[in-house]
Amino acid sequence: MDLEFEKYFQQKLKEEQEVLKNLPYTKQQLQEIYRQTYEYEKTVPHLELKMESQLLDYEIVKYYVPQKWEMPREEGKLLYSDKELQRVLKLLVFNLGIKKSLDVIPRGMIEQYLKKNHER
Repeated sequence: MDLEFEKYFQQKLKEEQEVLKNLPYTKQQLQEIYRQTYEYEKTVPHLELKMESQLLDYEIVKYYVPQKWEMPREEGKLLYSDKELQRVLKLLVFNLGIKKSLDVIPRGMIEQYLKKNHER
């Protein structure tokens, strides 16, 4: 058995227990699903974020954007995990550029975030 995958699988079961409890899958079925996700994540292309916009191609998009947009979590969040949301956000920032992405966030919130995280 692959110990790295087993650790990944146990972590996913713990992180996503709220969503999983409402699904009709057996542990073996979940293991197969997560095995595919695990192998898939190992092949995701690296995106280096830059200040300026960068072009995308279909191959990159298919790795970062889910085929189906859902809101399965009870908290009213899109997709199945924050990690999935972050993956999509990273793709959007890559395509739009850091500068234009940050322009969407009010300056005061950025300053508040920087001040709070600089104190650590």
